[in-house]
Amino acid sequence: MKKQNDNEEKLFEYRIKYNAGAGHSELDNYHYYNATDAEHALSFHNAMVEKHHLSMQTLSVEKYNPYSQRWEDESKVLK
Repeated sequence: MKKQNDNEEKLFEYRIKYNAGAGHSELDNYHYYNATDAEHALSFHNAMVEKHHLSMQTLSVEKYNPYSQRWEDESKVLK
């Protein structure tokens, strides 16, 4: 097993809930990202949306807590 260096930041799993838009308004989906914090996960998501010229509504950002095995709300980064 590789030991993590002290100067490397730990990555966490984030999921971003989004809605594809008017024609698919009842279908919510998720994109998953590994990032150091919620702001980075959201910036990865926004870059992907921009790159693919997608039109969607971002609904929430959640961080996976491996200790409680639950998704924790981090949607404050959307405001």
